[in-house]
Amino acid sequence: MSRSSPFIEHVYFNPPQPQEADSWWTRYKAQLTGLTDTARASVEADSRYILQHGILAADTSKLEEWSFRRSRTGLVMGSVQSGKTASMLGVSALAIDNGIDIIVVLAGTRLSLWRQTYERLVQQLDSGEETAQKIKRRLLCPPPGIALSEQVHSLATTYRLPPAQVRQRLSQCKPVIIVAMKQTDHLHALAASLRENVFSVVKELGRTAHMLVLDDEADDGSILDAVVESSQDPIYGRLKQIPRAIANLWDPPQGSPDNLFSTYIAYTATPQANLLQEGHNPLAPRDFLFSLRTPLDVGHPVDTSDPGNLNTPRSSTYPEVAGIRYYYTGGEVFYRRAEAAKLCVPTTDSVQQDLADAVRAFLVAGAIRLYRSGRLGPASAITKQFDTKDEAIASVASPHSMLYHPSAAIQHHFRGAEDVLLWAGIRDQATARGMLEAGDARLPQSLIDKLQADPAPWVQWLDKYRASARAIEDEFDVLPPAVFPDWQTIEALLIDEVIPGTRVAVVNSDPNADDRPAYAPIQDSETGKWRAARDISTIFVSGNVMARGLTLEGMTTALFQRSSTNPLADTQMQMQRWFGYRGSYIELCRVFASSDQLSLFRAYHDVDEAVRTAITERMMSGSPEPNVLQGLNFEATGKIAGIGNLPLSPGPRPFVTVINDSRQADPNADIVSGLFTRPSSDLTVGNVLRGRILDVPLELSEAAELLDSLSFADYQPGSKGFHADFWSGIEARANAVAPLSDSPFYRPPGKLGKGDQPRRACPYAIAAYLRLWAACLTRPITGLFVTGHPGALWSYADLKLKNAERPRFWVGIRYGDGATVSEGSLAQLPFKIRATTKMVIGGELKTTWGASDPNAGPDQYRGDVYFDYYHHRAVVPSNSSMAWRPSGSDGQILFYVNQHPGDLHPTIAVGVCLPAGGPEQFSATRAGATIVTKGLP
Repeated sequence: MSRSSPFIEHVYFNPPQPQEADSWWTRYKAQLTGLTDTARASVEADSRYILQHGILAADTSKLEEWSFRRSRTGLVMGSVQSGKTASMLGVSALAIDNGIDIIVVLAGTRLSLWRQTYERLVQQLDSGEETAQKIKRRLLCPPPGIALSEQVHSLATTYRLPPAQVRQRLSQCKPVIIVAMKQTDHLHALAASLRENVFSVVKELGRTAHMLVLDDEADDGSILDAVVESSQDPIYGRLKQIPRAIANLWDPPQGSPDNLFSTYIAYTATPQANLLQEGHNPLAPRDFLFSLRTPLDVGHPVDTSDPGNLNTPRSSTYPEVAGIRYYYTGGEVFYRRAEAAKLCVPTTDSVQQDLADAVRAFLVAGAIRLYRSGRLGPASAITKQFDTKDEAIASVASPHSMLYHPSAAIQHHFRGAEDVLLWAGIRDQATARGMLEAGDARLPQSLIDKLQADPAPWVQWLDKYRASARAIEDEFDVLPPAVFPDWQTIEALLIDEVIPGTRVAVVNSDPNADDRPAYAPIQDSETGKWRAARDISTIFVSGNVMARGLTLEGMTTALFQRSSTNPLADTQMQMQRWFGYRGSYIELCRVFASSDQLSLFRAYHDVDEAVRTAITERMMSGSPEPNVLQGLNFEATGKIAGIGNLPLSPGPRPFVTVINDSRQADPNADIVSGLFTRPSSDLTVGNVLRGRILDVPLELSEAAELLDSLSFADYQPGSKGFHADFWSGIEARANAVAPLSDSPFYRPPGKLGKGDQPRRACPYAIAAYLRLWAACLTRPITGLFVTGHPGALWSYADLKLKNAERPRFWVGIRYGDGATVSEGSLAQLPFKIRATTKMVIGGELKTTWGASDPNAGPDQYRGDVYFDYYHHRAVVPSNSSMAWRPSGSDGQILFYVNQHPGDLHPTIAVGVCLPAGGPEQFSATRAGATIVTKGLP
């Protein structure tokens, strides 16, 4: 058998796949030591899904599968502090193994975030010593000597790509890996380097080349911001250039090689603005949407035996068999599952009292964690020296952090930090400011004196944490139970370690503030010894800078005093830095915020989970793209101008204004006459015969079928288009909770194509709404509010109560002052119908419900919207300030038989009255869509 000579170079047009032992994925996977087997399998499965269904889904040999720029764009939705970076690096590793030539990671808009991502990429994706072999396996830009240096380098030097090395790596199918800061100057410098040093090499390759651009925190800077679009400010003007500067990496005005193909993936936990972008933004996600999963105790399991199985059922969470210690503790835990544990604490009207309570909660939690660790405390660690870095990590307690968020204003951060120190006993503001500027503002002895003089406010937190632990153990079946020391032990730890070892620090963009938290041990340059990390126990006072990427390790306590007159879901979602992997001490976590703010946080989580579910359903079954959701009291984002609010419900009193032509027999007349073959009764009010009403009301599904049976010659909306996708998306979310028995919700008469433009008061949309209401009675669907109660969330509703209050619909015929109907099926009924004479112009009714008399007495007729009240002797509301009928009331469907003198045939008009208490949803829309004001009840 012949053997290849080791001296013969083999050149492959399609290089062989790397052996598993030497693959980028294998090396990366080996670095994921802190993850459970299930979590590692989840990272791999999600990364492979993104690779196959996103990056490699289009064939570079088929130009029709690409845009005219030979690019594709998509989005990956993660969760706040859930592991998006792990996914980005996993996708990068698999992409390189599958022949992607150039990886560009856009790592934040701030230096600290850029370095944080760069360091992690070097440690995990590009792991190992900087040996000759490692240098040859890739080209890393910038090299560590520049990226991690404190010396200032020009951007041309930072992003220099030596042409000879580029040519060598790409010709050998070795990757070029670039980590760039998402600032205009950086992006322009990188684009110039690519044009000058890479594009010419790509052009000469003799094969296609594929560039993958991964945009971390992609809703930050990568969108044409509403403020930016309306501003001439030079700073905002430069920010406005970022999206175009990113696209210029692969599609510059000077052109790019015809054999270069590019895939852009936006990574973000808050994709509202990304999904609402208009087409002129080159980064809008046009080709694919994916959602990452997080570990909890529910959901479809991860296929740990075969993570490459892309057909495995998915859900937003997956069961983590290793238990609560490894759960992602996000909104589902803080705002729903752990509600009995009282992790969320409403603040009072006293800023000082709330601050004191939060700091005490933090310090007591720190003492409990220190006791459980059995390690060196923060005060002792200040002076202790260690022989090695590993010894410093192993000997000292894990970091313990608190976040105090007073407002977005930088000056308020320093004042907030001063307030902490003043409360602790520092004598005046100037002394407190000096301590902060010196960078070592430790809590003083005077706080220990306060503790010893009055321990009661401190002791109560031990009792609260014990109660929380019991609630957590009951909800999540936790064994063994959490361990708590007695108060004497906690007090000693507070006095000796926690209070004197706790630092107060300001983290923001002010030059006098700390750059970022420091959790790594520090080596003494003179002795070579190691000291513990600076931030072992720290109260961080911060604002918007903490809302992007920077992680507070060991965070247990958040004091959120910020408020907004125009809350934005994406901005405030990013501020919830208490989310993360905190299961091992979740009973010690507390979020202090106003009751209104906590309600907003719950709503943000609910609509966020709805979007996540919609994306997951799209991944699994091809359901429509998700709607971006918001509420009546908050908007989805402030990054897009002209956001509207499209409600789901048809409103309290929708009236169908389309009506058939009286020159032809109206098929709806036969529908009404057939319905009224059932037992019915006259309705007389004030000795005046007002109409006829069925003796037995219809259930929700029956009412839906009745409305769907109506037909109009000039109104036939189709089964395609926005309206159909809108209902299909809601149906997919409902079906994800439990399989539906009555679907589809929306059943328009036009079975093919888009048909006529759907109306706001559409009988088929009202029918769909009623089917949704029926489905909601058996499942807690996220993203839905409750009509008449705009702050209430359906997923938190008592479904037993909702079923007890489910509406029925009384069906009536309202008589008018016209002639008695004398022909057609209506004339054959055993009662006489006097026609109404509502004005009709061009097939549209110009009058609907008619006048209502607010001064009508008990025996007088108030108006048609209360027609059915007089039949079942319900009390007519005393005022009409709220258009919705009260929750628990019945609804009505009221028909009008309309016929003017000279009309050949009577025609049917219909109005519907709905009670409050049904499902509602608010979809964010671009300018020009329906807008609902915040004052709507």
